Amino acid sequence: MRYVVVFVMFFGVALCEGIYATFHIQPIKKATLSLSSSGIIKEIFVDVGSHVKKGDKLLALKNDDLKASVEVSLALLEGARIQHSFLKDQFLRYEKSKEAIDKNTFEKIATQYKTSLYELKKAESNYKLQKELLEKSILYAPFSGVISEKFVEVGDGIGAISSKLFILESKEKKALIEFDSKYFTQVKVGNKLENNISKNPIAINKIYPSINDKTKKAIAEGEFLESIPSGIFGDGFIQP
Repeated sequence: MRYVVVFVMFFGVALCEGIYATFHIQPIKKATLSLSSSGIIKEIFVDVGSHVKKGDKLLALKNDDLKASVEVSLALLEGARIQHSFLKDQFLRYEKSKEAIDKNTFEKIATQYKTSLYELKKAESNYKLQKELLEKSILYAPFSGVISEKFVEVGDGIGAISSKLFILESKEKKALIEFDSKYFTQVKVGNKLENNISKNPIAINKIYPSINDKTKKAIAEGEFLESIPSGIFGDGFIQP
């Protein structure tokens, strides 16, 4: 029996010439999502396993007061625009004939026009601020992917930034590959990793410039094209 085992091991090495490596699958992008606002969660639009596109709504806080502030600031902005437009036309008419009118009257019209411009810019800034505050009460997906973890429910209170809401992972995966550091100079971008979990070899597209301090292994990356869960481990041989 001992000789059979040795023969199988030898035969296996003969078939798999190359540099032995292990790897695990990771998403190309992964983010822990939070909000920069605090409040009570009103709606949650996704769950674990939900596929989302960049810009999709994930969660919203109770924000009726913020919506009202946006409406008020928009009304004030429209009023400021109308007032500025009227005073601008008036100023331009008086400017054409300022030599024929009282100087104080002209300066008064000019001052009103300049003040209206200031009020318009102030109203624009306030409207922009209120819109930003409203937007910050809604969480949007920063990139397309899958919700892999969810930490909150409707009615939960959250604090600005401190609360974890979801973990979002991209659908695109990569293989994080580790191999003996003595082969560091031999492994090149473009080499392929024949492996035990995919019929397709993994093409190496990145080699880390330093050795892992803990494992003393060299590290490389390769794009993993098949649909497979993150976290799966595998091994194989890098073909130079």
